[in-house]
Amino acid sequence: MKKLLIGVLLLVSTSIALAQNKNITVTGVIVEEDTKQAIEQATVQLFALPDTTFVEGAATLARGRFTLPKTGAGKYVLKISFVGFQTKIVPLQLSESRLNYNAGTISLESDAIMLSEALVTAEAPPVTVKGDTIEYNSSAYRVPEGSMLEELVKKLPGAEVSDDGKITINGKDIKRIMVDGKEFFSDDPQVSMKNLPVEMVEKIKAYDRKSDMTRITGIDDGNEETVLDLTVKKGMKQGWVGNLISGYGNKSRYEANGMMSRFLDDASFSILGSANNTNNRGTSELGDGSGGGGGGTGSGVTTARSLGMNFARDTQKLQVGGNVQYRHSDNDAQRKSSTETFLGDQSSFGNSTNVSRRKSDNVRVDFRIEWRPDTMTTVIFRPNGNYSTTESRSQSTSETLNNEHRFVNSKESHSTSESETYSFNGQLQLFRKLNNKGRNVSVSGNFGYSDGDTDSESYSDTRFNRGGNDSIVQYTRYTDRANDSRNWSASASYTEPVFKTLFLQARYEFSHRKRLSESLISDLDSVAVMPNGYVESLSSRVENFYDTHTAELSLRGIHPKVMYAAGLGANPQSSLSKTTIGPNSKKQLPRQNVINVSPNAMMRFTFSPQNTLMLRYRGQSSAPNIEDLQDVIDQTDPLNIRYGNPNLKPSFNNNLMMFYNKYTPESMRSYSMNLFYSSTNNSVANKMRYDVTTGGRVYERVNVDGNWNANGFFTFNTPLKNKKFTISSSSNVMYSDAVSYTSVGNMDAMLSTTHNLIAGERLGSNYRTGSFDVSLNASINYNKTQNSTQPGSNRETFDYILGGNTNINLPWQIYFSTDANYRIKKGYSGDFNTNELMWNAQLSKSFLKANAATVRIKIYDILQQQSNLSRSISETMMSDTEYNTLGSYFMVHFVYRLNTLGGRGRRSDSPGQFFGPPDGGNPGRTREGMPGGGGFGGGGGFGGGGRRF
Repeated sequence: MKKLLIGVLLLVSTSIALAQNKNITVTGVIVEEDTKQAIEQATVQLFALPDTTFVEGAATLARGRFTLPKTGAGKYVLKISFVGFQTKIVPLQLSESRLNYNAGTISLESDAIMLSEALVTAEAPPVTVKGDTIEYNSSAYRVPEGSMLEELVKKLPGAEVSDDGKITINGKDIKRIMVDGKEFFSDDPQVSMKNLPVEMVEKIKAYDRKSDMTRITGIDDGNEETVLDLTVKKGMKQGWVGNLISGYGNKSRYEANGMMSRFLDDASFSILGSANNTNNRGTSELGDGSGGGGGGTGSGVTTARSLGMNFARDTQKLQVGGNVQYRHSDNDAQRKSSTETFLGDQSSFGNSTNVSRRKSDNVRVDFRIEWRPDTMTTVIFRPNGNYSTTESRSQSTSETLNNEHRFVNSKESHSTSESETYSFNGQLQLFRKLNNKGRNVSVSGNFGYSDGDTDSESYSDTRFNRGGNDSIVQYTRYTDRANDSRNWSASASYTEPVFKTLFLQARYEFSHRKRLSESLISDLDSVAVMPNGYVESLSSRVENFYDTHTAELSLRGIHPKVMYAAGLGANPQSSLSKTTIGPNSKKQLPRQNVINVSPNAMMRFTFSPQNTLMLRYRGQSSAPNIEDLQDVIDQTDPLNIRYGNPNLKPSFNNNLMMFYNKYTPESMRSYSMNLFYSSTNNSVANKMRYDVTTGGRVYERVNVDGNWNANGFFTFNTPLKNKKFTISSSSNVMYSDAVSYTSVGNMDAMLSTTHNLIAGERLGSNYRTGSFDVSLNASINYNKTQNSTQPGSNRETFDYILGGNTNINLPWQIYFSTDANYRIKKGYSGDFNTNELMWNAQLSKSFLKANAATVRIKIYDILQQQSNLSRSISETMMSDTEYNTLGSYFMVHFVYRLNTLGGRGRRSDSPGQFFGPPDGGNPGRTREGMPGGGGFGGGGGFGGGGRRF
């Protein structure tokens, strides 16, 4: 017994001693030997001596930092490795007298074998792939001197920038633009696109940014957004840089803009202001590159003013960032449209015109605070607020024609409105690592509040052709509309490492949402008494309560070449609607309860750092919006009467995605393929009843099955043998089915499916030398629409574009650039079929020290042929719409670039990117090396930040 007691005491004391010893934290920084630039995603491994047993591992994070927590005393070696560098071994002696051991700055030397033991001159590879990240080298794309980010993005393979500023990369919508991994003006990409000068940007990364939870815990919660992440050149991080621009042209067109920025490794600050009437939506067109007429087309002509400030600051334990923005816009739009409505085996047609004026003011504030009190704990708080006011007025005319194109009705209307809205939202998250093997716990809470009020007055004059018994309906109405929304949610998750490479996660969330929608309508023409001050039959007040429980269980495996995850969630949902004003105010509706199952799965194969494949499936449920749930009749427009449906069920979406990226360093050839599939059960769609006599439509919202879509995007980019000539290809195809119900007169509703096929191909080529470059491109877009009730009626359109641009460097710091695009539209309605040649040209002269000042003149739409036409398709109709444009004009700009870097300017950082003369050397030449990537597995992140030689 005595020996047993002694043995137990020895065992306990040994365990306590071992537990006490495992409290040493090892930190350090990994940098390049030559440039002292931090290396991200390098692999750091700790081995115990003398038997070299593996103890801990990590990957370097921002600024090359790494942390190995909870290590015991003893002798160790650190092994640091990264693609393109020699592996380094560092001996360590850890003792309890030094609980925070700083290994200092560790330098890695370039791998002579991998780099062929020599410096070679080669054109910078336009595109590289590192894991799931597509990286574009900005120096490989030449843009005019002084251009902004938008002009560079337009040249990237697979990138599209629409007239309203929407950015897509290989079919993915860009939700946010980052600068050195930090948020820049929140979720407003337009600020970066219009104001960040290209000369600051070394490279652009496109990737799916994970949520805060995924990035901190390594467990993928399925929440992500596609972002562009800009890497600022090191030479731009030593002082203030900025641009001041003023411009004036004929037709009283003007632009004025200023921006000052300071980017450091651990801080950044930017302030900007602008005013223009060239459709730049709150920011001015600093970049006068190719394409577009002024600020693009958009919906009419917009005069805008803006002011904004963005900041970010990092310390060892605290990251703080945020922005404040003010915007004013004044939009003058003239619209002409032609529509076809599908009515079973026939159609109705409509033509309309609209003239509108809309003024708005908006103030927005966003902040982000991340606190790391220790290496195991992270707290994140994200508050934001928004306030806006809007004034608008419009005047419109329309007519409806039957299947034989005979007159059915016409309408003339006028309206004015004023609105005020404000909102405040916040998110608080707490993450705690319980050990260094993957065990962690997290809790989070969200809240949101919004309130909006709109007062409007409308007049309508509708004339009906009833075959000799014509009639006229007129009314003048005043509407007081209010919307109020409140929501909150709370969640908790726990992650347990089952094995070294397998993790189990449990998560629970509860969310509550309350929405109020009120519409009080007064008939100003009525002589009847309105006891409450409004017409009961036209007015409504609806409250909606929506509660959701989410319980999820998932497994995640991490291996060197394969990462996978699978999970299953249950979503009990409860909703209740109450109508207190309106025809159905006394009708009591029962509470709706449903349970949805939400499966999810993901698998990623890393064949090499430059060759990856990812497959993902996720099922999600979504609630109908409150407007669709209202048990009221909206008779605001007698030709388009709408019913709500309080019995609508939540929709369930199935989403399947595949992403494949490959890059071949030897040939600098890149491939990218993205495939998407989505189907929806209980989708909310229209059930329309058409009156052949009046041309009026009655819409009711119903649940339908059968809505689905699939699309794919493929891009290819390669230089030819001499690297001065590059070619690229971007292909896309999309097919969708949209289901609805349609009835004509007293006939029963007929199920109708609208099939839509879109296919496109764009080929581009570029030739570049030291004094000029030329780009050519050709594209075709095909659109076919067919309704199942009219199988013989195919509606096909073709859009052809042939274009090119050139930049020429002339003597005496004079630069010339021009671009032209010939567009052919076929298959549209009537006079919407057009052929147009858009031609722009500019001439500029740079002067002062380091070419800090530039004077330029640019002519937009020289041949005065620009139009603004678009086609939209829904489950019940197809519409062609044309807006007014800026038209042809010229503008003279003066640009001054501020630079307190203390050295020479901009082009020395990226020679040859602009079409001005470089400061020496060959344009676009770099050391040719292996791209970065790899790194230590885990975290659900993407390949390493890479390195530029």
